[in-house]
Amino acid sequence: MRQKERNGEMRSQYRTVGLMLLAMAGLFASPVAAEVDLIATNTCLADRLAEGQNPSSCVDQAHQRCLTTPDDMTAAAVLCFSQARETWRIGITAEMERITETADDRIAAIAGVELKYDLLANLMQCDRMEELAKVGSDATGDQISRQRAQCDASASGLAYLRVRLRAESMQ
Repeated sequence: MRQKERNGEMRSQYRTVGLMLLAMAGLFASPVAAEVDLIATNTCLADRLAEGQNPSSCVDQAHQRCLTTPDDMTAAAVLCFSQARETWRIGITAEMERITETADDRIAAIAGVELKYDLLANLMQCDRMEELAKVGSDATGDQISRQRAQCDASASGLAYLRVRLRAESMQ
């Protein structure tokens, strides 16, 4: 009985976090917005899988506007990647909510643990790349900031792809 209560609390927390993220996303809207389109990303994911290709390119495709921001516009690029990351978080929250609604409590809990460690592993690589750039390259602070923002957004995008695949597999 306690496990069911905890799982019910976890579901409630996912919903609360999702609603908070949706509200926060509206605060960050601007002309340099990343405009990550989750529907287009989902289509890209399905297409890549059908073609037997790696779907990670769907994240770069979604970040195209950020990736093409001129080098001298670091602040705009960082903002763009930050907004992309927020959109990925909103998508992750929605997919986790879908999993908690359709899967039994044990499977939903496993999906939550998998998501947590997928994202942590991705972000740890971002930490590694940032530290290496600081000690082993001639990169400027702006270049490192831009690279970090891009890596963080990509880490979230890749986690979104994984949780989306998990949610789809439960249908």
